Amino acid sequence: MKYGLVTRGQAKADVRRAAKWYERQRNGLGREFVAEVDVALARIQANSEQYEVRYRDIRHAILSRFPYGVFYRLHSSQIVVSAVVHLHRSDIHSKV
Repeated sequence: MKYGLVTRGQAKADVRRAAKWYERQRNGLGREFVAEVDVALARIQANSEQYEVRYRDIRHAILSRFPYGVFYRLHSSQIVVSAVVHLHRSDIHSKV
């Protein structure tokens, strides 16, 4: 079953914040980060159940190049993306 994709405002803010940080590190790296998030979202939408449940009913896809995870749940006929979080942060559970 193909689900619709809903990205919460917090997840969008997470991506903007990380992209700005990467862009300050190197010109163009922020855009590369956003492109990698887009690839992960496409993978999730193409096969949302390929990622196992990690916490309660929350699943996450790990980006290939950056240490971030896209956290989402399946709700009715939608994929609801709640956060895009750096995986080495100690407050990860408070974000999702």
